[in-house]
Amino acid sequence: METTKRPNYLFVFIALLVFTLVETLVSYVQQAAIKFPTLVVLSIVKVLLVLLYFMHLKFDSKVFTYLFVGGCVLSIPLILVLTVVMPLIQQ
Repeated sequence: METTKRPNYLFVFIALLVFTLVETLVSYVQQAAIKFPTLVVLSIVKVLLVLLYFMHLKFDSKVFTYLFVGGCVLSIPLILVLTVVMPLIQQ
């Protein structure tokens, strides 16, 4: 019988809680040079934790990871085009 290692969801949840607390504290910092990069990095870390553990991308086939990342990459041009076109349409 093969045993598979299961992730510790409680640890991931606590890590997300701590990162959210740190984000809340950093949001009170007045200097944008510190505030913005710190919040971006913390947000990226939180997104990666959710993707890897709660969406099971870490333990599933790599095909699902490639499909997810591919969809995200393909959505970037769509978002950029909509950002440029929408103000023109609303005039």
